[in-house]
Amino acid sequence: MTNIGIGIGIGIGIVGYGAIARVHAAALSVLPFMYPQMKYRPDVRAISAGGLSSQANARRDFPHTAQMPYTELLADSNITAVLLSTPTGVHAVQVAQAIAAGKHILCEKPLTVNVVQSRALVAAANAAGVVLAMNHHFRRIPALVDAQQRIAAGYLGTPLRAHLRYYRSSNVSPQRAVTWRFEGVSGGVLVDLGSHLIDLSASLFGSPLQRVRAELQTVYPQRPGRDGELIQVDVDDIAWLQARLANGMLVTMEASKMVPGGADSLRVEAYGTAGTIMFDMDDVNALRIGTAQTANSLQRIDIWNRNTPAASVPGSETSTSSLSWHAASWESFLATIAGEQRIVCTGDAGLHVDAVIEAARRSAANDGLWEDVQ
Repeated sequence: MTNIGIGIGIGIGIVGYGAIARVHAAALSVLPFMYPQMKYRPDVRAISAGGLSSQANARRDFPHTAQMPYTELLADSNITAVLLSTPTGVHAVQVAQAIAAGKHILCEKPLTVNVVQSRALVAAANAAGVVLAMNHHFRRIPALVDAQQRIAAGYLGTPLRAHLRYYRSSNVSPQRAVTWRFEGVSGGVLVDLGSHLIDLSASLFGSPLQRVRAELQTVYPQRPGRDGELIQVDVDDIAWLQARLANGMLVTMEASKMVPGGADSLRVEAYGTAGTIMFDMDDVNALRIGTAQTANSLQRIDIWNRNTPAASVPGSETSTSSLSWHAASWESFLATIAGEQRIVCTGDAGLHVDAVIEAARRSAANDGLWEDVQ
């Protein structure tokens, strides 16, 4: 393991430099202003970008930061942690290499979508004393943090039902060209958007998913390939799941990139014998809550940017944003390395998401019959 000195920056290596990596880079840049009391501060010391355009973007954004192959980045003793912002299909190899090099890892979701591989990686990280965390940044939306705390305190009473949906319009056009998100077992909406809903179901309600049934739909079986010619596509554009949690709750999830006008549209509705909690990304700074005592009304409560630990920029009375959630994920990850307690999606939680994805695929292949999460 690389030694970390108190009061000095932690060397960060960014692996992959597509759109989401640039969001992480922006979050890392503002992190010390948002959380000035951080024990360790991030210092981006190397980038391993993929294609020529990504390399050019990295040079533009970090003109004084070295670019190097991933193996050289891992060999650099000045780098303590890596961000893996790469296609899911290469996570298994890259995470294993980072663990072997003794680097802490913040990995874009999901882990591998292969339970056997993910279980081996989690065990290896634990044995090496490496922090392996997944970037399920929706966990850090202040309103959902507040909802999770209310649910843990018993606000719902006996949990009964929940409905989660995540809509985007990304695949509406049949002319959208194929990318890695359309290819192989690591492609499709179940993996890309559904993984968020699976993680939220387990984390919000404090209970693992035990059984699942699913239907997956490919709306356009042909799309333009990289050369413009039509090719076959067999990954899902829409994923519908129903899950039974260990606490008895029944949760329905729908992820779709076929919603005209959908723009990162996340909604959560949950109710039990004592209360109701609703969240909508269209009103991201608030919750709607109801109680059995006033059964015919909902109360809107403002949450804004209230979170723990509090960010100084923007303040607690400021609207929250996606950049804020990514920054909070980084604060949690770095604080975990420092031995502090934070909200973080651990490797075990990432493994659970992969197990649910596998069970959902078995169900979809078996006419939507219930499957146990293994």
